[in-house]
Amino acid sequence: MLNKSLTPQTASTNKGPKIGLALGSGAARGWAHIGVLRAFDEMGYKPDVIAGCSVGALVGGAHLLGVLPEFEKWARELGPLAALRDFAVNISHGGFLNPDAAFKAFRHADKDFADLPIPFGVNATDLGTGREHWVTTGSVIDAVRASSAIPMVIHAARLPHEHGDHWFVDGALSNPVPVDLARSLGADKVIAVDLTAVALTLERFDPPPTRAVTLVEPAPLVEQQHLLPEPLHHLLANTRHYVERQIQLAKAKMQATPHFFETAIATIDIFQTQLAEAKAQIHKPDIRLMPDMRAAGPTSFDRADEFIDIGYRVTMEARDEISALFAGEDIEGAEVIL
Repeated sequence: MLNKSLTPQTASTNKGPKIGLALGSGAARGWAHIGVLRAFDEMGYKPDVIAGCSVGALVGGAHLLGVLPEFEKWARELGPLAALRDFAVNISHGGFLNPDAAFKAFRHADKDFADLPIPFGVNATDLGTGREHWVTTGSVIDAVRASSAIPMVIHAARLPHEHGDHWFVDGALSNPVPVDLARSLGADKVIAVDLTAVALTLERFDPPPTRAVTLVEPAPLVEQQHLLPEPLHHLLANTRHYVERQIQLAKAKMQATPHFFETAIATIDIFQTQLAEAKAQIHKPDIRLMPDMRAAGPTSFDRADEFIDIGYRVTMEARDEISALFAGEDIEGAEVIL
């Protein structure tokens, strides 16, 4: 059962309807949420409620704790070496990465949910029951840590529950874009940011129907034609042609079947896309921002600059719809794809 004992928080400052922002899951793609919030600031609009799932919880929490610039700086610098520094490799608690060091860096800014400027909530998935759990009380840092615990990757997190502590993992397993949580926190209208609306699929297995293998002929050795004897030139050209053809055939053969890790990543992406779509039909957002991020791998944490820009652009693309929503106009079901 969902935890629906939502704690009252600071009241809305908008004169129109209360606008909620539901920031969805997406792992590294979630840096796009930073661009979304930047666009809101630039347009002069402030959501009255924020609900976050996984990386959406991380970004939303950083924003409301007042450390988003610090968090953005950390995200932009998160390359492979920084990841080794901030995420300890330790196979335990259902994952192989311990993110405690990364969260410790922001612990100084932690607050209780009740002390935030606007209502905020995150969702996580209870390992003991398999059900979605809404977290709206206690430590914000602890809550977003639980919401973003990617199964089998990030260590599961332990949080207080009504019947003792429970272990929690990523909220994306149960509700990737928590529109209903935003409404339960008091939002009259909800803008959802769905980063997995377009799934990362293995497109090479959906080609035009043909069994032919197209090979690219190697360029001739023009630069050597006047330097080498004709027989030697032909021998080198034929050898090069044979080697490159064999390399191309080997690559074609390798690409002819799915690989383990790409299949795992595509499977998770397809699952989240289908679940988010099903949830969107049950709990319809008034505006659904759907950036096409299929080329953005969920583990591409070093592409923050690019993803932040995508989030900014998709939000600015929906500027008219967002303005209408804040003005109180009824535009339920608007979808903006970029």
